Amino acid sequence: MKIRLLILFLLCTVIYSFGQTSIRGRIKDLQQNLPFVTVRLLNSDSALIKNTVTDDAGKFIFEDIAPGNYFISSSAVGHSKFFSQLISVEKNNIELPDIILEPVSTELTEVTVKTKKPLFEQKIDRLVVNVQSSVTSSGSSVLEVLEKSPGIVLNRQNNTITMNGKTGVRIMINGKSTPLPLEMVIQMLDGMSSSNVEKIELITNPPAKYDAEGAGGIIHIVMKGNADLGTNGSVGFTLGCKWAEVLGGSFNLNHRNKNFAFVVDYSILSEHNLHSLNLIRQFVNNGFVQTINDHSRRENNTTQQNANAGIEWKLSKNSLLNFSLTDYRRKWDMNAATNDSYHVAKDSTVVTSMSIHESNIWQSVTAGIGLQSKMNSKTEISFNLDYLYYHNNNPSQYDNKPLSHDNNADDVSKIDVKKTTPIRFLIATTDYKHVYSPFLSLEAGLKSAISSLDNDVLVQRLQNNVWLTDPTFTSYSNLSEQVAAAYIATKWQPEKQWQINSGLRYEYAHTSIGTPEQKNLLNRKQGYLFPNLTLEKDFSKNKYAEFSYSRRITRPTYNEIAPFVFFWGPNSFDAGNTELLPAVSDAIKMGYHARQWVVSLQFSHSKNEIDMGEPENDSSNNVIYRHQNLKYSNILGLMNAWSFNIAPWWEVQTNLVAQYKVVQTSHLPVNVKRRNYGLSLNMTSSLKLPKDFAIEISGMYQSKTLLDVVESMGVGSLNAGIQKKFGKGTVRFAVDDIFNTNVWRLKLNLPNDKNMDTYLNYDPHSQFFRLTYTRSFGNNKLSSINLKTKSQEERGRIQTN
Repeated sequence: MKIRLLILFLLCTVIYSFGQTSIRGRIKDLQQNLPFVTVRLLNSDSALIKNTVTDDAGKFIFEDIAPGNYFISSSAVGHSKFFSQLISVEKNNIELPDIILEPVSTELTEVTVKTKKPLFEQKIDRLVVNVQSSVTSSGSSVLEVLEKSPGIVLNRQNNTITMNGKTGVRIMINGKSTPLPLEMVIQMLDGMSSSNVEKIELITNPPAKYDAEGAGGIIHIVMKGNADLGTNGSVGFTLGCKWAEVLGGSFNLNHRNKNFAFVVDYSILSEHNLHSLNLIRQFVNNGFVQTINDHSRRENNTTQQNANAGIEWKLSKNSLLNFSLTDYRRKWDMNAATNDSYHVAKDSTVVTSMSIHESNIWQSVTAGIGLQSKMNSKTEISFNLDYLYYHNNNPSQYDNKPLSHDNNADDVSKIDVKKTTPIRFLIATTDYKHVYSPFLSLEAGLKSAISSLDNDVLVQRLQNNVWLTDPTFTSYSNLSEQVAAAYIATKWQPEKQWQINSGLRYEYAHTSIGTPEQKNLLNRKQGYLFPNLTLEKDFSKNKYAEFSYSRRITRPTYNEIAPFVFFWGPNSFDAGNTELLPAVSDAIKMGYHARQWVVSLQFSHSKNEIDMGEPENDSSNNVIYRHQNLKYSNILGLMNAWSFNIAPWWEVQTNLVAQYKVVQTSHLPVNVKRRNYGLSLNMTSSLKLPKDFAIEISGMYQSKTLLDVVESMGVGSLNAGIQKKFGKGTVRFAVDDIFNTNVWRLKLNLPNDKNMDTYLNYDPHSQFFRLTYTRSFGNNKLSSINLKTKSQEERGRIQTN
């Protein structure tokens, strides 16, 4: 059946061929040919049809032109503009006489283009957050920018992200998927400076060329880059305060000439903060409601460094070779004091105090090589090979003291934990694109990925001044996974007002987990087909409607299925669930876009949804958290985005998401169904003031919502910032979470065998005062004038992907 579907899809993509009529020409001045000149093809009413740029010899070509009447226009810095007479195209190729651009005598000492992208841009399949357009984002981490983005709910305690109410979110950086578990990626984003990020794309309906992993969609982080000729860059500094000091710095350097380019950027962020946590659990034991109350005060220091470098060579007119290298190091060091009160019986309460010292050191190195070749004017092919190595060192020490006894050294239980996890990835991809005509194009590709992971946990307890291994928690396990994927996608414009994007992706994965005692504790082989389809109908300028369908998958991470138990409190443990199944999600969406207003309705159904972790009681009444599969998760969402100007200098942007969510458990003795109506609101007000001042005020509110079966209470924050520009320098002062209201409150009550009732209050201390300074340098005058055309964007994608 799958083979028949694939054959049917391939047949549907081959429609018909279009004519090969072309318009050719050359642009020069009075002395020489002019390369890299923008040339535009306009229809008879001067509407833009397509763009291109001249090559090294000043030549240009427009291919696959439908019969009709057209104009040619061209412009170059320092030269007069050109506008042709009407050109009639029938079925013959047209060779134009040389176009002469006369020099202008005006002296351009400096050109400054003052444009600003909106903070939020709604497109057909994604919402774009233009990070550099935000005053309050300066000096923040990427994670803090995400936390204020429309539809994003971040749970720092459980290290999870939901997008428009859906879990299973995938992170990409510069077009490449990050294959680490989400909780590890969140830690990396928490120290990644937003100063080196150009934009963040929240992709709700990813095309087939992207991995199908991530039922909730893809968060694509695009780092800064510059396709202009010359050398430029920027430096930045951050001085701030959360609970204590925050210090940061960033550096970016770009250089490009006709045949060679390189980019280097580096950022460092050091944060001293305090997190507080209060966890209350109640359950019935022998007819008595027992209560465990944990209060934890967690002082932490985090230092993270990110370095990226890339080199690009133009091997020939149509071939590019590039190398990339990234280095990442994050050291998180925490000292915590936890008080645990365990109300065992009516007349018995056990009170203990635990001091914790924990370190979490992540280091990684990634290297990649890529080759992109434009075989002819219609065909492109690329090859990429990436190697990624990550290493995690996570030592911790616990001193547990019962407070109901005298302070005797013998009463202190000392535990030492050593945990190391090396992870290796080798990923190879090849992509092919052919443009049959301006109305039909096809893309196809293959991917192969091999990964391996070793997890070594050693737990020792001090007994009679001798460290003894605890076999309950000590473990060694390994994971290996092989993934193969293939995709095909088409873009077809059957009529002027219609566009159809379709794709089909197949992924096969073989995952195995073993221990020294059992080699194949988990041995799973699975293959899935992932279709997607988007229909777009244009009604008039800046007005269109769209319909889309897609299928995606969320596979369990290693931590969710790991065959070991790890504790984070006197009576609390994390455990893996080797029985977890992947979650497969189908989603449909209908939307309408009219100028600055976008509204859409989306429904998704996820089978075997993986929840964020549910508490269970073991035989000793310890609480164990492990992930489970839900029977299903259904989400109906209405999204409304609107931007408007109160005055020419005052812009307001609003994003409103209303949702109805239904989930049902599948593993309890009596399974339950949960329903919830939720509302998410983001609003940003930007004011441009005289003398290069700007003010931004933004707010976020998330009503009570379901995080799978866990109920999250309402949360919100108010942020504000002011900036002043001084030539090439910019000074910003911003405050996040002014009223310190971004505090997480989670509730869970499940009718299991002991009627577990859990309440969590977690304060990450999000209130953040900071002063930042950034300064650009280098050639950012004439070379920075870049009126991007579609052809330039396509060329830039070949060069930078």
